[in-house]
Parts: sequence; C-alpha cells; structure tokens
Amino acid sequence: MQEHVNLSVEIDDLLKDGRQLSISGITRELKKRGINEHRLIVTGYLRAMNDLNRLNEFDLSPSKIYTLIPGEYKKSLVPETPAEDLQEIAFETETVEDDNSFDKTDFGAEKERETEKIKSETESDIYRMVGAKISHLASFAVRFETAVYLYTTLFERPCFESELVATGLDAHQIARYFGGKELLVVKVKNDKKYADEFSEIANGTSAYELPAEKIDAGILIRTVKILNAILKDEVDVSKLAAKTSTKSLLDF
Repeated sequence: MQEHVNLSVEIDDLLKDGRQLSISGITRELKKRGINEHRLIVTGYLRAMNDLNRLNEFDLSPSKIYTLIPGEYKKSLVPETPAEDLQEIAFETETVEDDNSFDKTDFGAEKERETEKIKSETESDIYRMVGAKISHLASFAVRFETAVYLYTTLFERPCFESELVATGLDAHQIARYFGGKELLVVKVKNDKKYADEFSEIANGTSAYELPAEKIDAGILIRTVKILNAILKDEVDVSKLAAKTSTKSLLDF
C-alpha cells in the first residue's frame, strides 16, 4: 500500500515550478521514476486531488491538463488531506470511471481504450514538449516569439493564447509584451474562422501570428533546434547518427 500512499506526493513534485501536464504526461513521468501505476489509478488520484482543491484541472481538447494550486491559496481552501483518505477517494473515482467505460473482464478492450487515449493526447503533449525546450531561452519575449512562430508553422494557422499558456507562458506577461516596441508577434484581427473551427482550443482567447516579413534567421534557427530536439526525444536515431562529431550551420 505504500506505493499508493506516496503517489500524491510524487504528483505534487512533478507539477511544481508551474509545470502543466496531461494524464499521459504524468503517467510517463511517474514511470521514469520507477512508479508503474496504471493510467486509471493516476486518473483517480488527479480527479481526487482536483476535487480537494489541491490541483487545477482545465480542458485543452482532447485532454485535461493539471497544475498545482499555489501553496498558500491551497491551504486556505482545504486542510491537508491524509494520504490514506486521498487513496480511498482516488480508488472510488477510478472505480466509477472504470465501471462506466468498459467491462473489467475484457482486458483486450481495456488495453485498446488506453492506447486510444494516449494517442488522443498527442496534441496536448506538444505544448509540454515545446514548453520544456523553450524554458532555457534568455527572455520572455524570445520564448513567446519562438513559440508563436513554431505553432503557426506546425499547425498552419494562428496560435491561441490558451495554447501559449499550456506551454507555460504567463498570460499577464503576454499582455505586457504588447506594450513594448518593435514587436515581432501581432494579434490576428480576423480570427473568428479559426476560433470557430478550434473553439475548445481557442477558449475565447486572442490569436497570434508572426508575419513573414518579420521572420529573421535567429528565430528560424531556434525553431529548427527545438523541433530537432523534440524529434530526438521521441525517436531513437542513435544508430543512424555519425560516431564522429560534425559541424552544421546550426552550430555557428
């Protein structure tokens, strides 16, 4: 039972420093720590922690994203819940979802359902991936501009503020960005068609893009490096890589 008692602590630790993760992301991160809990168990804990005001949950279709509620605010809402009580609530939550969604004796159907869920969360995972790769960039403006260009290039449409927030960029800092001079990013004036098509992603937020005439070599190089790093994280190309170090244009 000890492994379940510690699961809420591990989730708290994974989401510290403002991290935003989906259910699949949290499950994978736990596995990296040697905690091989079933996805439904993790889902139960997340729902329970949200119900107890220990986590924020928001929809970013087709997934749910979880963030920690700041410590002081969390304490003012609810006293710390004993781990064993949280475990009981989590199992109740997991059992209800389990009973309503598939026959527990049909393990083949369960595996197929889990696989489809993981596939469906690829869209939200891209925000986590990009957020991790741009976090080292020197300033908020550079992170914001790079994310906007990367998303508009990848999705072939303007990107929405809700997507940038899911990446880890602060909405207040985005607003302050537009108080500066010589801006690369612009707000899209006629974004209704995109907002209608991607209503759950748009979520009533502004859309942004980076006009072609403002794209410079620096942002192109950063974007290529980020996409290259994400690809290497997802695909093992070690057997195809040269054994000796070589230089490329990106190294200069």
